[in-house]
Amino acid sequence: MFSLNEQKAIELGESGEKAVREQNEYDALQYIGYLRELGEELLNTNLENDLKRVAISLRNIGNKAVQKRIENVASNAIEAIGTLADSSVEKDFSNALWSFSKAAQEIGKGASQADMLEPAGSAVKVLEMIGRGAVEKRMEVVTLWTTMALEEIAYLASKKQLEDLSNAAKTAREGIIEASEETGFVTREQIVKYPQLISQTVSEFSDMQNLQPAGYGGSRPNEEFTEEEFFEEEAEEEGEGKEE
Repeated sequence: MFSLNEQKAIELGESGEKAVREQNEYDALQYIGYLRELGEELLNTNLENDLKRVAISLRNIGNKAVQKRIENVASNAIEAIGTLADSSVEKDFSNALWSFSKAAQEIGKGASQADMLEPAGSAVKVLEMIGRGAVEKRMEVVTLWTTMALEEIAYLASKKQLEDLSNAAKTAREGIIEASEETGFVTREQIVKYPQLISQTVSEFSDMQNLQPAGYGGSRPNEEFTEEEFFEEEAEEEGEGKEE
């Protein structure tokens, strides 16, 4: 059973995704703004669980914007994620930060593959901010996750020969690792092993294959899609619209 706040976040997210599908950039940006405002209200009232649903809705809008090649919407989704994540660091909301880091990760990975440099670069900056905040607040899972996400973006950007983006992600990841080691928190060895452990775990469960980290294992990693799939998704959506 969803709370009223969660239901509101879901509805705003679905409306934002619909606007993106219809190529309505103005409305999509409006719904991102509404989600950011809702997130700020939830932060002020310390409703962390509800805030996680806002992160998911922003992620969904951002992912759809990447698939539809609407760069401004994808960038604004990342910006909203960064704003709310920054405040979540101050609040010590580790669970919400994990959701925000996963949102930035997925949009950043998709943008890297779609050659959308602005949202991809913004995702790198947001992940670095979350990772450094996680080190400062001693949030182990968030620290490990952000370093893995940055490694994935670096890998995917390198595959697309986007060397500046790949280097930015590598530099951000190294900065988090160094900050963690300097404060005696998560070690470099733990950070290096983390995606390998996830890869080994998900390879044993067929229903978890979409969680495979980019660059590890034989399965296609989470959110790694091809240009052909963009058009396949569009065709499916058009078909659904006609049925309605």
